[in-house]
Amino acid sequence: MIARVSQMLRVLVRGGRQYSPIAYACGALLPGRRSGAGPVAWVRGWPMPDVRAGAGAIELGHVGLYPGVKLHCRGAGRIVIGDGTFLNRSARLFAGSSVTLGARCMVSWQTTITDFAGFEAAALFAPVVLEDEVWIGNRAIILGGTRLGRGCVVAAGAVVQGDFPAGAILAGQPAECVS
Repeated sequence: MIARVSQMLRVLVRGGRQYSPIAYACGALLPGRRSGAGPVAWVRGWPMPDVRAGAGAIELGHVGLYPGVKLHCRGAGRIVIGDGTFLNRSARLFAGSSVTLGARCMVSWQTTITDFAGFEAAALFAPVVLEDEVWIGNRAIILGGTRLGRGCVVAAGAVVQGDFPAGAILAGQPAECVS
């Protein structure tokens, strides 16, 4: 707890804050086993973000979490979120193996990002990697085995699975490059 408060104070003293001091103070109070390089801002309202690492790990950079955000790990799953990324209202990240979001990503409201890739004899999990500066539209679903290159844009309501190059614009169910 002391480490989280000192991280928050460093951001405020350097003048590099992105959110209000109250948001950083609330972020320091979020329960759950997590670590990371930066302070977490819990922004504007209730319900508080739900952060559950279980036996896994959640590593957060300097991020903003809006009300209703859920970060859950199953088993030894791992969630890593880079600096400057924010997860808007009711966004959900679930990891059975690995979900990684790069720096300065924007995840819109009611978006689901999961590394679940399907069933065979048991549940299958495949890593999800979103590189830096990816934007995900509202109610989009990102499934296991997805890699989005730097600067990709995912349209609202898209269902994405696969490997897409940097700067791709994706839309549809299943998502395809439209540009």
